[in-house]
Amino acid sequence: MTEEKQKSIKDFFLSFSIMLCGVGLLFIGSVSFVPTSTITSNTVATFPQSAPRQNLLVGGDVTPTVLPVSHPLVPLAKLDKKEFEQPLTAAAALVVDNHTDTELFSQNADVARPLASITKLMSMLVILERRLDWNAKTTITADEIEGSHIVEADEVYTAEELWNLALVGSANGAVNALVRLSSYTRSEFVARMNTKAKIWRLDSMNFVEPTGLDSGNVGNTRDVARLLKFALREDKIYRTLQIPEYYARPEGAAKARRVWSTDWLLTGWVQNKFDTEQMAGKTGYITDSNYNFTVKLGDAEGRAVRVVILGATNHEARFTEARDLAVWAFANFLWPEDSGYGELVE
Repeated sequence: MTEEKQKSIKDFFLSFSIMLCGVGLLFIGSVSFVPTSTITSNTVATFPQSAPRQNLLVGGDVTPTVLPVSHPLVPLAKLDKKEFEQPLTAAAALVVDNHTDTELFSQNADVARPLASITKLMSMLVILERRLDWNAKTTITADEIEGSHIVEADEVYTAEELWNLALVGSANGAVNALVRLSSYTRSEFVARMNTKAKIWRLDSMNFVEPTGLDSGNVGNTRDVARLLKFALREDKIYRTLQIPEYYARPEGAAKARRVWSTDWLLTGWVQNKFDTEQMAGKTGYITDSNYNFTVKLGDAEGRAVRVVILGATNHEARFTEARDLAVWAFANFLWPEDSGYGELVE
C-alpha cells in the first residue's frame, strides 16, 4: 500500500471519529435528567425572611415606627436640680460618676496643676508591675529619706510594710525604697510612669520623680479622676487605701509605730456618712500645689462618685469640699436604679 493511500485512510477515520463525537454531544444535550431524590424545603436551612421595609427615607435611612427601648446607664439631673452654691477654696474641682465617668460638676477641670503625693498612685501601679517579693527585707538608706520621716535611715522593713507606709502614711522614704527594690533605675522608673500615662491617654500628666515632692509632677482633675479609677482596679491598692491606721515595727524595734491615714474622711476626723466599704482616696501637699485630694465616695444605696480637689487653701478644706460636692451630687442626680429615673427618659 502506497504512503499516499495510507494517509487518506487515516484522514477518513479521523473525520468519522469527530462526527461521532458531535452526534453524541447533541444526544446528551437533548436528554432531561430526573433527579434520583427530591430535596424538600424542610431539609434546607434558610434565613428568616426580613420584615417589610417601611418608611424608607432618601439615602436609604430607615425610620422605625417604634424606637427600641433604651437603657442608659448615666446619672441624670433631677427636674428640681439645684446648682452647687457653696464657695470652694479649691483651684480646680471635679465630680464624676464612678461607673460611667459622667461629669456631674467641674471647675477649671482642664488646668494642669502640681499633683504632690497623688503622684504615688502612678508609682504604686508601676511597683505592682515589678512583682516584688513582699516578704523581702530591705534597709532604708539615708538618701531615700525625703519629707516627713515616717521611716528613718538604717531601719529594716519588708516590702509589704513599705507598701503600706507609702499609701497609708504617704511616706516618701518608703516609696524611694520600693523604687530601689523594683530593679529599675530612678530614671527608668519615671519613664515607665510616663509611658503608662500615655497608654491610658492621661494627656495632661507628666512625672519627673516618684514621690510627688517635685512640682513638675502635674495633671488636671479629669486625668486625676481617671488615674484613681485605674489605681482602684488593683485590689492591693484599693484595700490599702481603706486602712485608717497602720502599725509598722522596724526590725528589732521594741514598739510599733502608729501611722494614721492622711485621708481625714476615712479616719472620721471630718464628719461624713459615706459607705466606708467604698471609700478610698489619696491626698497630696507641697507648697506649689496647696492641698490636693482625690477619693471614691459611695452612699448607702450603692451609688458612687469620684471627686478631685486640687489646690484647696487649707488642710481640712480639701476634705470638706470633697464631702460637700459628693453629698450635693447624690442629692441632685438620679442613677438608673433610683425611683423616678424612668420619668427622666423619653
